[in-house]
Amino acid sequence: MRPLCAVVALAASLVWAAPAHAQSAARLPAVPVVASPTCAGQVSTDAQVVPVQKDYRVSDGVRVAISYDAGVYDGSCSLTVTADWTNLDTGGSGHEDITAVSTIDGHYGFIGYANATFAPGPGTVVITLSSHPGDEMRLTV
Repeated sequence: MRPLCAVVALAASLVWAAPAHAQSAARLPAVPVVASPTCAGQVSTDAQVVPVQKDYRVSDGVRVAISYDAGVYDGSCSLTVTADWTNLDTGGSGHEDITAVSTIDGHYGFIGYANATFAPGPGTVVITLSSHPGDEMRLTV
C-alpha cells in the first residue's frame, strides 16, 4: 500500500470511529394524566443541560420541566411528577418531585409550568418521569 493510501485509510477509519455528538436536550410529548378525581389533563416534559451552582462552583447540570394543562385555570388543579435520574457512567442517581398548578402564567405563557434542576455529574444521564411510564430522556452532561 502506498503511504498516501495508508493515510487516507487511517483518516477514514478515524472519522467513522468518532464519538456521537452529545445530546443536550430531550422532550417527551403530551400524555393524558389524572391528577385527582376532578382534575385531568395533559402533561409534557422537557430536559436540557444547564449550568448549576453547587457551593462556589458552576458546572453542567440538568433541568427537567413539566407543562401541565388541566383545562381549568383557577389554581384548583395541581400535578406532581417524580423525575428519577441515573448517571450511567458514575452510577449516581436521585429523584426530584416537580409540582405544577394549572394556572395561566402571563409572563411565560405556559399553563401549569414547573421545573427542577439537579447536578448528576458528567456522563450519560437517563431521566424517567412518573407521568410517562416506559419512556425516558437521555442527555450527555
